[in-house]
Amino acid sequence: MMCRRRNFTLIEMIVVLAIMVIAVAVVAAAFRGDDPNIVLDNAALDLESYLAQVRYRSAEMGRDYIVKYPCEGKELIASPDYSREELEQMELANESSVEEMKFHIPENCTMITESGAEKLLTQEATLEIFRFYPDGGGSAANRPILKCGEKSCRSFDISFLTGRLQVSNEDFSETYVDPGIIEETVSEKEAVTVI
Repeated sequence: MMCRRRNFTLIEMIVVLAIMVIAVAVVAAAFRGDDPNIVLDNAALDLESYLAQVRYRSAEMGRDYIVKYPCEGKELIASPDYSREELEQMELANESSVEEMKFHIPENCTMITESGAEKLLTQEATLEIFRFYPDGGGSAANRPILKCGEKSCRSFDISFLTGRLQVSNEDFSETYVDPGIIEETVSEKEAVTVI
């Protein structure tokens, strides 16, 4: 008895090719990074790496490092916390300060703070976001929130003891109440109890 070999039909080959094309399209879409959650996850990982470098530099230099948010709002800038006297002495001695470390916020993302303090920034002003100490600890003066689109956001905080970044999906900016609005709508005594 002879076994007859069965060949593939044209329809079977078209179905297999169609399944392969659909699978490749789904995988390519996932890697493109257009999804706001993927963009935010990548930005959170990049920010964590950046802040680890700043924390290491603070320990290495033996002085506080401040991460600031400038008025333009497209990057974070980390630099040592020099006193006025130290800056004046450096100018007199013609020494340059330690180079600033920058983190660029992704193009389609915006950064706000939990308190809304960035709305009060004037031209050429900066807002302290994080501070790192030489012992490895840190603090978040104004907890930042990175938004991409209307609903996707990540909020960031710093562990005081370890200086490590903590990321959450909660949007605390919705709970912020402008003190000026409170004063206009309620009496001063009531405003103290609300705040």
